[in-house]
Amino acid sequence: MKRYIVGTFFTFSFLYCDSLNSAIEGIEHKGELRFGAVQTKDSEDKKETTLSFGGRVSLSTKPKYGFSATATMFTTNALFGRDKEAMFLDSNSKSYSILGESYIKFEFGKNILKAGRQIMDTPYADSDDIGMVPNSFEGYSLINRDMENITIVLAWLDKWSGVDAPIPEKFTELLDSGGVFTTGLVFSKDKIEAQYWYYDLDSITFHYLEADFNSDNLEFGVQYSDQDRDNSLYGAKLKTAFNNLELGIAYNRVNGVITNGFGGGPFFTSSEDHTIADIRDQEAIAYSLEYNIDKFSFGVNHVDFDKGEDETDYSVSFEVNENHTLDLIYSNMFGDGSMFRFFANYKF
Repeated sequence: MKRYIVGTFFTFSFLYCDSLNSAIEGIEHKGELRFGAVQTKDSEDKKETTLSFGGRVSLSTKPKYGFSATATMFTTNALFGRDKEAMFLDSNSKSYSILGESYIKFEFGKNILKAGRQIMDTPYADSDDIGMVPNSFEGYSLINRDMENITIVLAWLDKWSGVDAPIPEKFTELLDSGGVFTTGLVFSKDKIEAQYWYYDLDSITFHYLEADFNSDNLEFGVQYSDQDRDNSLYGAKLKTAFNNLELGIAYNRVNGVITNGFGGGPFFTSSEDHTIADIRDQEAIAYSLEYNIDKFSFGVNHVDFDKGEDETDYSVSFEVNENHTLDLIYSNMFGDGSMFRFFANYKF
């Protein structure tokens, strides 16, 4: 019954959002409808298929004296099958809905302060929107842009939910011993961007550095990170473009064992499913190709892991219009099986 109530809510919001907006003065809305299909095949060729419909509806008050509030409801509802990997469904392979964002925002000068549930995108804590419901975090964040070309981020996060969380359908503690404090410094000017992030996870600390140079047809980047000093990684990437064709190569090397953090991980050689995390002294090299023509985009990304299973990802995207997109991704994970995903997204 819950899934049908949520579905009715989304339909009502989509068809009558203009009426609602005029009736409720000072409330702004936005949202997204998403249809998704996923089929996984394990190493023994056993297949599982799930079709799901959902999306999000977000309501925000207009700022008054610098204060505003936002609430976003996320939902995913199985139409067919049960996704045991929790990419589309909850930890019990069932449909679920969650108030993923619920925060108070205060803007003063060039500062934005948020308190409550919110979407964060940092190297080791990010939304990783690869399924039906992205990661979101509960805590406090402050963004400061007082200095030209420099953004400073401070955040305290103690709970999360979503696709990468151990229990996607509810907010649970990031750490058994408490939350995570992070601060970031991002410098961006012309063709150069450099960033540094620090994470305090109670008993251990993470450091992340990245520098990127971008021109019209060339992109070069380097990254370094250590997780509690004994575990570190470094990497480099190079991309070049010829008309509508883009070619890339990337490299990562791990000393010790690293994790993705609370999200998909920031690594240059990450594929759709596999990363360099969780295997000691891992090394990887990635080759990518992307071709864009009109509203179509075609991509191939192959990652060669020296210890883990390789992965090749094929993707096709079509932009129907500025609000409607179609995405098809097929991942060959060799000894780990394969995964097929399709998404139809409509933003309103």
